Amino acid sequence: MVDFQGPDCTIAVFTATYEHYLQAARGFAANSCKLHLRVVRSLLRTRFPAGEICWRDLKFSDLGDFLTREFRRLPNQWTQKAWLAAIRSVVRYLASQEQIPRGWEEALPKRVNWKMAHLPRCISSEELCLLWGACQDKTNRHLRDRALLLVFARLGLRTEEAARLNLKDVDWKNGQVLIRSTKVRRERILPLPQEVGDGLVEHLRARPQKSPQIFAPRYPPFTEQRSYNHVHNCMTTLFKRAGLPHTRVHSLRHTAATQMVNRGATF
Repeated sequence: MVDFQGPDCTIAVFTATYEHYLQAARGFAANSCKLHLRVVRSLLRTRFPAGEICWRDLKFSDLGDFLTREFRRLPNQWTQKAWLAAIRSVVRYLASQEQIPRGWEEALPKRVNWKMAHLPRCISSEELCLLWGACQDKTNRHLRDRALLLVFARLGLRTEEAARLNLKDVDWKNGQVLIRSTKVRRERILPLPQEVGDGLVEHLRARPQKSPQIFAPRYPPFTEQRSYNHVHNCMTTLFKRAGLPHTRVHSLRHTAATQMVNRGATF
């Protein structure tokens, strides 16, 4: 079997190795093997146009971008299903060879739909910069919006989780925050990055209301539904102020997850 190591591996060498694996270990027929190699070559040529592969430079987001682009080009459901299966197969192989972290396969879509299959839509770097720029003043509103953006973009919270944040949930001394979710019906503890903590402190010091809810509406009653609507409306307004024609608050969660995985975090 051909040996390949990191940046010394070319696309041609890897596909030869992978072809041998598909035939010898997986028992693929010639046509199935040909399709899988076609998809893998397309992925690798997109990510490594010079022809030399450096596995540590391959990110999970590269797979998402590739599939999203190809699914737009190939709208047929069965073609999408075949390409997704090919990507899942090579991801499984690369993980077994310790070239990529384990867990990527589970994060790929389980199936495609009739309309348009794609990975969760992330916020681009340019869009994130626009959002940050739209909440840089020292007004109460901007400090609140900046704190909200931090908990969405850095902690990857859901809207209802941000709305339920309470002062007693934050362990300032140990740098942790307790997240309460009604969707999954369980609690979890997340680390509190310094910039998120600083953003929360600035917001808490400037806000006019003194509710134990961190992102409470300005006026009572402070019910869960009003808090949820308040957080959602704040982010909708921030997107508009940033000049973005859409509001994808939940995409900030996918963006945070993608950034964590690309830095080596496990699923």
